[in-house]
Amino acid sequence: MNVSDAKTHFSSIVDLVEKGEIVVICKRNLPVAKTVSLRGAETPDFKHRTVIGWAEGTGAKILGDLTEPALPTGDWDMMK
Repeated sequence: MNVSDAKTHFSSIVDLVEKGEIVVICKRNLPVAKTVSLRGAETPDFKHRTVIGWAEGTGAKILGDLTEPALPTGDWDMMK
């Protein structure tokens, strides 16, 4: 598949690769890249990995209560 087609159909390429297909990308009809699935490869699974405490030691501080709105309820009227 040439680069221009790959740009146009990128989501379709991802779907194919996810199903196990290998897609070769060409530039001026010369192969320059190969897309392969990472499933089953020795790569970490990044899906839904939130690391608690990632900012520890950086000086970042959370102030206030994260379960409460940032603005008082009455101030929401001005945003309409």
